[in-house]
Amino acid sequence: MAMRTPTWLVGGRGLAAQAQALCRVVAPDAATGPFYVVLRPDLPAEYQGGEGGALALTSRHLDLMLRPTLERQRRWRGRGPTILLDPVAIAADAGHRPRPSRRRVFPAVAVGVVLHELAHIVITGPRDDEVEPDPALIQFGRLSLAADLTGTEAPTNGPGAAVPWRGHEWPFIRIALYLAYRAARLGLDVAARDVFDAREYELSPTHRYVLALGNEPEHVAGRPITKISQVPPPTEFVELWQADVRGWMSQHEITHELPMTLAACGRRISIPTAGQDAPVMQKGTESDVEGTVQRVGIAAQGS
Repeated sequence: MAMRTPTWLVGGRGLAAQAQALCRVVAPDAATGPFYVVLRPDLPAEYQGGEGGALALTSRHLDLMLRPTLERQRRWRGRGPTILLDPVAIAADAGHRPRPSRRRVFPAVAVGVVLHELAHIVITGPRDDEVEPDPALIQFGRLSLAADLTGTEAPTNGPGAAVPWRGHEWPFIRIALYLAYRAARLGLDVAARDVFDAREYELSPTHRYVLALGNEPEHVAGRPITKISQVPPPTEFVELWQADVRGWMSQHEITHELPMTLAACGRRISIPTAGQDAPVMQKGTESDVEGTVQRVGIAAQGS
C-alpha cells in the first residue's frame, strides 16, 4: 500500500520522528535496532551559529558524538545509525525555490536530505564487529563536528571541497537513486535530484545517472537495500562514473598538498578505533589520493 506524503513539520520532535519513520519504511533492513534522527537546534550552544550550511549529515560515530543529547532527551537505546538534520537550513533551502511550489517544497527537500544521509548509512554497512573508539577520540569527533557545523573548517565534500565528490562515488550514487525510486513508489513526492544533485559535486547531471542505471531499481525492487552491492552495476552506469572522474582529473592539478587535505577530511569523517589507525590522525600519504581519486574511477570494473 502506498503511503501518503507526510506534512513535514519545520521543527520540533515531530520532524525527527517522521524522518526516522521514513528510513524504516524505505529501507527497513538498514534501519533495524536503534536508529536516531537528531535536530541541530537541540544540540548544545557550541554546535550553533556560524555559516556551516549543511542541511544534514551522518558519520559512523555520530551516535557516540551526540549521545549526551540523546541521553538528555531520554532516547538513547544503544549504538545505532544517526542522522543530524538542520530544519532551519532545510527551510531556507526550500525558501529559494519558486513561490508557487513552496508549500510542497519543504517536504521534498526534507525527504531528499534524509534519504541522502540514509544512502551513506547503507554504504557504510553494519557495525556489528566494530571496536568502540577511545573517549578522547570521541571528544575529538565532537570538536570536529562543531567546526563543520559552524563553518570553521572547509567542507569535506561538495562545493568548496578539495575533491567535491569524495564520499559520493558510484556505489553511493547507485544507492541514492534506489532510495529515491523506492520512496517514489511508496507515494512520496521526491525526485532523484532531491536525493542527490550530482552537479553540486562536479559530476554529470543526476538525470544522466538515472538513465544509465536504467530499469535496474525496478528489476531488483524486492531485494533488501543492503544487498544491492551484490548485484553488478550496469556497464553504462560504470562508464558514466569513470568518464566523470577522468574529466574532473583532467581539469584539476593533483598537488602534494592534496593527500594532507584528504587525510584531514578523513579524520573529520571517521574516528579511528584502534592503535593501528593512529597514523591517519597525523599525516596523509600518496595512497590517500590514489584511493580517493584514481581507484574509485576504476573500482567498478571488478564488481
